[in-house]
Amino acid sequence: MINRLELNSRIELCRQLAKREPANRALWMAEAGNWSRLSKEKLRAGARAKTGSGILARLRAWSARVACMEASQKH
Repeated sequence: MINRLELNSRIELCRQLAKREPANRALWMAEAGNWSRLSKEKLRAGARAKTGSGILARLRAWSARVACMEASQKH
């Protein structure tokens, strides 16, 4: 089951990605909005909780790759 802390982490990550990627800002803010709505609901065990597992880890890994690419382009 995804707890509120995990959902808040996902919201914050999406907001950070929106700042880092102005071209995709609308996408990341929409994603943050989705996580925000979910955080306000009572999550039930089962399919809903399983659906989100691993998403934050993939977003973080992707964000790190983008940051490395941006850093290498500056040098």
